[in-house]
Amino acid sequence: MSQGTENHGRLLAYVAPFVLYVVPTMMESTGWLGLSYELICTAKGILSAAALWLFRRHYPAFSIVGLRLAITAGVLGCVIWVALESLQSTLPGIRQLSAWLFQGNRVGFDPFADGGLSAWKISFVVVRLIELAVIVPLAEELFWRGFLARYLIADDFESVSHGHFTLFSFVVVTIAFASAHPEFLAATVWGMMINALYRRTRNLWACVTMHAVTNGLLGGYILLTNNWHLW
Repeated sequence: MSQGTENHGRLLAYVAPFVLYVVPTMMESTGWLGLSYELICTAKGILSAAALWLFRRHYPAFSIVGLRLAITAGVLGCVIWVALESLQSTLPGIRQLSAWLFQGNRVGFDPFADGGLSAWKISFVVVRLIELAVIVPLAEELFWRGFLARYLIADDFESVSHGHFTLFSFVVVTIAFASAHPEFLAATVWGMMINALYRRTRNLWACVTMHAVTNGLLGGYILLTNNWHLW
């Protein structure tokens, strides 16, 4: 295998799972090709998971460094996310601005809107929770911090050690991450927290763990409170 092909494979490994998840997300509200939200949502999870498995040899070896701190940060991150999202919704004009900026990028889908339970509905909720707590943390952390944070420092991003930031890369990754979330106030603070965790632990798996804990708890919060706009 040529060096160019190998480098291309490494780039795809960090970017493809994210793209395969994000692009279908932008189509969920449009009923793309007549497909339902549930089918598009399930398909994007399968595509992203397949890419993660295909490129698994390119990812750093699993490490437990900083995992306790990551779990604590993940719990705190969920509390902060919910609190700041609630605050954002009370600020004059902010909810309307967010709805306009992110129109179509987040579907507040309630799987139980028509009442009753079914095996299909329960299966979809399970799939959605797996996406939230497993696939999204892996795909996003590989992209935002595994790739982008290092690419902003050097084109040969794998020459940059994990957890290394410049002021420029820290700010850009935080803003870019926040801009992809309707809850941009919460996402900005949370993004700074996980960047700080990455810098302290130098372990991408600590970031995945923090992300997984926050998303898993947030999923439980959504189910308990019916705040489907966070889904």
